Amino acid sequence: MLFTLPAYGAQGSVVEPRPETVQSAGENAAVGTNVTVANEADAPEDNGTLHITSTGSGKSQVRFDEDDAYVDAGPGAVKNQEPDKNSGESLGTFTITGYCGCDACSGGHNLTYSGTTPQPDHTISADLNLFPLGTKLLIDGTVYTVEDMGSAVNGRKLDIYYATHDEALAAGMYTAEVFRAD
Repeated sequence: MLFTLPAYGAQGSVVEPRPETVQSAGENAAVGTNVTVANEADAPEDNGTLHITSTGSGKSQVRFDEDDAYVDAGPGAVKNQEPDKNSGESLGTFTITGYCGCDACSGGHNLTYSGTTPQPDHTISADLNLFPLGTKLLIDGTVYTVEDMGSAVNGRKLDIYYATHDEALAAGMYTAEVFRAD
C-alpha cells in the first residue's frame, strides 16, 4: 500500500496499492512523502486513515485504526520487528528518572559530560563508576548510550534524556530492569 505522509500529528490516507516494498519516509519527511509498507497483508484496506503518532531515532510510528507499523529511514529500508525487550545481560533493577536541556534540569547547557549533544531515545545519564561513557543499556526496548552524568545520578539510578521538560516530567520516576546491550 502506498501512503502519503502528512505533517507530524496530522492524518493522511491510502492513495494507491503498490508491490511489497518500503520507501523511505525519514524522520524529517516533508508533507506528501510517499511511504509503502513491506507486506500488503500487514496493511489496512484502501482509504484507511494514517496517523503519524511519533517520530525520532530514524523511525516514524504509523497507525491505522488499531494497527501499528514502523517506517525506517533511508533508501531501501525494510520493516523491522520490535526489539526483544529482555535481551542481553540483566544488570538488575534501577530507578529511572527523566531530564531535558532546560535550566531546571541541566543548567540550560546543551552538552553532555562526554561533549556530545544529548538526543532523545539515545542519551542516558549514569553513575560513571558503574557504567563508563559509551556503555549501551537496554531499558524497556530502547537502547540508550551513557553520555552524561549528574549530581543526583549515583548507584542504581539512571536519568533518561527527553526533548522537552514536559516529556521528562510525564515519564516520572519508576523502576525497570536494565540490560547491557553491547
